[in-house]
Amino acid sequence: MVYIYAVHKSEDTDVIEKVKCTNHFGIQQDIDKTKEFMVEFINAHPDSVKTMYKRGTSWYSGEYVHVVDNEYLRTDSNRIQADNLGNLLEY
Repeated sequence: MVYIYAVHKSEDTDVIEKVKCTNHFGIQQDIDKTKEFMVEFINAHPDSVKTMYKRGTSWYSGEYVHVVDNEYLRTDSNRIQADNLGNLLEY
């Protein structure tokens, strides 16, 4: 399982450009991946990417990430053409 725990968005829009991810739940690794890489990875490996988030000192597993229209990363099941990974850390 791959976990996304932070996003980098463009300054002028709310579009995700990069994400920080890890292969180890609860451990922040400095792995930066482009959105394009993650789209390709998720398309090739469905149900293999989730979000994870921190509350206080504990990490929690979030929702599965899926791709909409081969361009947008989303955690909810609607088909809106926009990124939405919830309230992850931003960097």
